Amino acid sequence: MFRYRLLIINSILLLALLGAYWGRRVEDAVPSRTDFLRPLDLPFRGWKTTDAVLTPSDLNLLKPDAVLVRRYQGPDGQSAELAVIAGHRKQSVHTPGFCMVGGGWEALVQGECDLVLGDRRIPAVRSVMAVGARQVVATYFFTDGDYCTRSLVQFQGVQLLKRFRQEIPVGALVRILVPIRTDRAEAERLADDFARATVPKVLASLRLTHLQTH
Repeated sequence: MFRYRLLIINSILLLALLGAYWGRRVEDAVPSRTDFLRPLDLPFRGWKTTDAVLTPSDLNLLKPDAVLVRRYQGPDGQSAELAVIAGHRKQSVHTPGFCMVGGGWEALVQGECDLVLGDRRIPAVRSVMAVGARQVVATYFFTDGDYCTRSLVQFQGVQLLKRFRQEIPVGALVRILVPIRTDRAEAERLADDFARATVPKVLASLRLTHLQTH
């Protein structure tokens, strides 16, 4: 019996060492394409675009492999923002509440929606966020390019299973913000049109990105 105890203990220690080794490989992995989101051409109705950057503190906290924060401005005052934060580390993929609430935003209403992109339906979360008198419709989901879900916990579970299979998947938060100018329904329709124009290329770029371990 004593021999079996030692065998069990040694097996547990070996599994812990292998897990730690694989965990280091995951952390040290590098994407096959660096900064692969920023070069994407994502036109929408001919609107003007400007790209923003994350603050050094956000970059240090999230440690993303690629970031895209692109703001769109229409000729009649309409606007939209697309943010994609992608990375293979757990902290890279987060809910908008993580950064928006920290910036003073408050969620007034939150529910579920489906983004219809051709013959594909993407499950997403849609909420109304406010700071002072300003309100926006925020639509977001989590994806690796193929698998999409509105649940961060569910997404992390899928990522964990892939790691058990010795895969190193790149995950991403995809978020769309549309200011409410007249009514919420108008902003939601604009968010749906914006998603149809921009999200498919984002998903394709994520599918093409693989990670390499040292």
